[in-house]
Amino acid sequence: MRIIKGVYFWVVAFLVTMLLFTMLMIAHAISTLMGKGADGRAAHKFASIWGRLMIYLMPGWSCEVEGREYLPRDYQPMVIVANHESMSDIWAIYFLGIQFRWLSKAAVFRIPVIGQAMRWSNYVSVDRSSRQSGAEALVESAKRIKQGLSMFFFPEGTRSLDGVIKPFKNGAFKLARDEQIPVLPIAIHGAGAMLPKHSWIPGRAHIKIKVLPPQPAPPTTADLDSYGETIRQQIVGAHAGLVASKANV
Repeated sequence: MRIIKGVYFWVVAFLVTMLLFTMLMIAHAISTLMGKGADGRAAHKFASIWGRLMIYLMPGWSCEVEGREYLPRDYQPMVIVANHESMSDIWAIYFLGIQFRWLSKAAVFRIPVIGQAMRWSNYVSVDRSSRQSGAEALVESAKRIKQGLSMFFFPEGTRSLDGVIKPFKNGAFKLARDEQIPVLPIAIHGAGAMLPKHSWIPGRAHIKIKVLPPQPAPPTTADLDSYGETIRQQIVGAHAGLVASKANV
């Protein structure tokens, strides 16, 4: 039965991805001919549909979002930061249903189909091993902010496989300080069970996302280490609450 579940998942994932990519390719071609779509808003909507379908169509997977009232509206950008449990977090985050742009590893942009969709969606690439690439990524992120688009960061810089939220890097908070826009903390729990490490068979997963109240932009003279740790502690507390609430179900 587990093998059947695994085969079902990968077949559905392939079909959904290729169907939506084909639709996106057509939409992108039309937008290009009309001189529109450079900001990636339409492509991002396809990505959001993809993420939600991946969860809707998988038996045993579900996702709920608490605190939607704090989410930014389009053209009212924020810097969004969340803890990172799994690559599957990405599908769950699309349940927010808002316009944002990922800051993502350069390697992801080299994945066939996925990488092209990310470029059309105007997401931002970064090589985490290069300080120059990091600086360039912040410049590109600032351009998205000026387009009225929120930027989404996993400031741990990598997945936390043991559930412990790692120290935050400062890039997201530097962007918020330089552009003087609010920071939106988000806690996510449960995505790690979607595709357990070293397994190609999906597990049962109920993902819970908690959106916290937005925090004012760091003052221009702020200590970003201290500011980032304050945001991290807010996420740590919210994450612990999600863990406890799931344990009590």
